[in-house]
Amino acid sequence: MSVQRLDGVVLLTGQSIEAARFAVRVTIAARQRNGQRVPPEITELARELSVFGHRDTHDAIGNNTGTQADWISTQEVARMLGCSHRQARRLAPELGGTLHAGRWLIDRTAVTNYRKKAA
Repeated sequence: MSVQRLDGVVLLTGQSIEAARFAVRVTIAARQRNGQRVPPEITELARELSVFGHRDTHDAIGNNTGTQADWISTQEVARMLGCSHRQARRLAPELGGTLHAGRWLIDRTAVTNYRKKAA
C-alpha cells in the first residue's frame, strides 16, 4: 500500500485506493442495513473513489497516447443509437463496456464507431 501525506492532502495509490473503496462500501452497507443515515461526506467520498474519481499517477505517465476514455451510460448510448435503453444494455458488452457497480459504462468513441459501421 502506498499512502503519502502532504499539506492537508492524503494521496492514495495502488492497493490503497482499493482498500479505501472497500472500507467506504462496508460503511455504507452497514449504515443502510441498520437503518442509519449515510453522511453526505461518506457518499461524496464513495463517489470520488469510484471509477471516475481517481487516476493512478503511473497510469497517466505510462499512457502517452494523450487520449482518455469518455465513459457514458447506457441511456446516452440509447440516445446516440436511437434504440431503447434495454437494447443499449444488450449492446454494452459488444461495445467493450464495463460493468461497474451494476451499471454499464461504455466508451463514447466505441459507440460512435459502431454507429458509423451500422449506417
